[in-house]
Amino acid sequence: MSALLSVEGLVKRFGTGRGERTVLDGLGFDVHEGESLGLVGESGSGKSTTIRCVVGLERPQAGSVVYDGLDVRRLTFAQERRFRSEVQMVFQDPYSSLDPRMDVGTIVGEPLSLQRGISAAQRRDRIVEALEQVGLDAQQMRRHPRSFSGGQRQRIAIARALVTRPRLLICDEPVSALDVSVQAQVLNLLKDMQRQLSLTLLFIAHDLAVVRYLCDRVIVLRDGAIVEEGRREQIYGAPQHPYTRELLEAVPRADPRAERERRARRRAADPTTEEGNRA
Repeated sequence: MSALLSVEGLVKRFGTGRGERTVLDGLGFDVHEGESLGLVGESGSGKSTTIRCVVGLERPQAGSVVYDGLDVRRLTFAQERRFRSEVQMVFQDPYSSLDPRMDVGTIVGEPLSLQRGISAAQRRDRIVEALEQVGLDAQQMRRHPRSFSGGQRQRIAIARALVTRPRLLICDEPVSALDVSVQAQVLNLLKDMQRQLSLTLLFIAHDLAVVRYLCDRVIVLRDGAIVEEGRREQIYGAPQHPYTRELLEAVPRADPRAERERRARRRAADPTTEEGNRA
């Protein structure tokens, strides 16, 4: 399986002098063609900064990002158009990522401005195709985002990302702002789209249960560095790093017996834990 995206030695610092803070510390990983890779970690671990560097919204102090042989930091104008067309993003908040002044057809069709030689009829066909792929009706094209629910808005955002027929879809916490029942619908949609369209998926989340459902391979970030990387079965079945085990232990269990067993293991490992919780 070849690497569609290769990130190597990323260093990103914010601030200057004594206030300087290192957010990414030599980060490197590959995303292989056709796979779904999950990037997980707590808030402040560097997940979103990594993605912003990948798509060129932030410029790292060191390191490289290579997409299908193209150095993302040194794209020509033509290469930039190709990159923006083939790499699309779905953002966290469907309420702020959609322009309330635009109707759905305009929102979904906006990325097509990157592609030359598309007629008005072809543009409309592509918009209709993208809407239908995410389970929305073409008759809804003239409505505005305010008339849709949160889950429907995220479907619109996904349709906008799919309209250029991308190879790599980057999802930055795309379900964290949604109700749990709606999260499942959007995750199922993303899983179906990846399979049907042969997408490569880079999925960023702090929710390990979500990543377990969606991703083939998992990278665990802490303080801007990778502490563990492996196949889903390895990370969730036999985690090697203490931080990974901490993250997994913090995931609530739906099964009461499993939850009691988890608490018993925590008490055995650290007898002060339960005492502190009761205090």
